[in-house]
Amino acid sequence: MKTPITLLAACCLLASAQFAAAAPAERAEARAAPSCGEWIDHRKKSDTLALSNTSWLVGYLSGLAVGSGKNFLPGNENTEIFSWMDNYCRSNPLTDIAAGGTSLMAELVTKKAGRK
Repeated sequence: MKTPITLLAACCLLASAQFAAAAPAERAEARAAPSCGEWIDHRKKSDTLALSNTSWLVGYLSGLAVGSGKNFLPGNENTEIFSWMDNYCRSNPLTDIAAGGTSLMAELVTKKAGRK
């Protein structure tokens, strides 16, 4: 009777496809990620592009949280996140805020895991 074996194989194939789809990419391309230089410059001026950049960062972090299935944002105020990014960008002026956001996510996930 081949039906149970076929059914089992189909279930295994479906399950593996689900896990593959749920696994986040190492580093996805972040479109329109402001550079750290732009981040610092506009934060100093407190202009409309500073607001745009902070909104971009919050959206990026939210996307990382949803994509990774790790809810690392609760308990972290936006002002703390922006201050963290200020420090990151001063230390890494040749990167962009997507790289900083990914680093921040890793730090917050580790911090949250330590609180459990």
